[in-house]
Amino acid sequence: MPNPCHAASAPLRLPPVRTRRAPAPVPVPVPVSRAAGHRQRGAGAAGFLLASIPILTLGLGGVEAAHWSGLRQTLSLALMEAARAGATRQARPQAIAQAFEHGLRMAYPDPRAAARALRERRAALGAPWRIRIARPSPEAFLDHADPALRGPRDHPGQPLIRNDYQALQQARRLAQGWPEGRGPRSGLTIHEANTLVLELWWPHRPLVPGTAAIVRALAPLAGDPDQARLMAAGYLPFRRRVSVAMQSHPAAWTDLADGRVTRGAAPAPASAPGSAVPGGDAEDVGNPPAAETAPADEAAADGDVNGDGPGPEACAPAP
Repeated sequence: MPNPCHAASAPLRLPPVRTRRAPAPVPVPVPVSRAAGHRQRGAGAAGFLLASIPILTLGLGGVEAAHWSGLRQTLSLALMEAARAGATRQARPQAIAQAFEHGLRMAYPDPRAAARALRERRAALGAPWRIRIARPSPEAFLDHADPALRGPRDHPGQPLIRNDYQALQQARRLAQGWPEGRGPRSGLTIHEANTLVLELWWPHRPLVPGTAAIVRALAPLAGDPDQARLMAAGYLPFRRRVSVAMQSHPAAWTDLADGRVTRGAAPAPASAPGSAVPGGDAEDVGNPPAAETAPADEAAADGDVNGDGPGPEACAPAP
């Protein structure tokens, strides 16, 4: 029989009390007007536009810069081809112009595109491009022309500079008392007078739309009239320079009538170092100046290699 004292001391176990949580309040949708929705979509479009403008600008600028780099290299190669033709043909302007335009096939593989580009530049600028024969200068012919030299001439009185026996000619100039053999009018030695130096000015039409308008707006700021004229037409002036040793007797030719190849005063450089105008920095491509190279055919003992002129005894130093 159970002890009543033990029964009284046992704890009472009550069932757990379960509480029910109140349901979360359901948000009541606030009606949005149609005008407010349009304003939100407009803000998103404006943000996208603001973010895309610098990205598109950088992309187009990269395309234009890559085109500038390729064009400069192509113009240098075309100018080198023109210089080689001039070096072997007495610096004849017609040969230089023909070779340069033939070299433009690297920039315009389609002949119709090349003809169209030249036609557009000719209509806007008069001359589609310009090459100046910087050396030999007209003064070099006054100092170093050889009247006794027999060779190809355009007319009987056309001055020619002897291309061979340059070491003997230099010794003769030194014997005449010319400092370092430099002519009093040109300041050039016979080696430098036998170096063909060409300077090219090429008008470039920008590819990116709107750039031509910016170039026209900057035209009044150009310090040179020729550069301002190119920029006013929407073209960027690119300048390249090349020098090669002559392989024939240089002759004093007249300028081309259309102004493509001249010996006159050159327009100012397209840009100074550090300028924002692309392509303005010039470069020397090809052979170093002839003054730093060995004289051409000075060791020949069988007479003139470019014509039938007198042999080395005619160029011996005066006693």
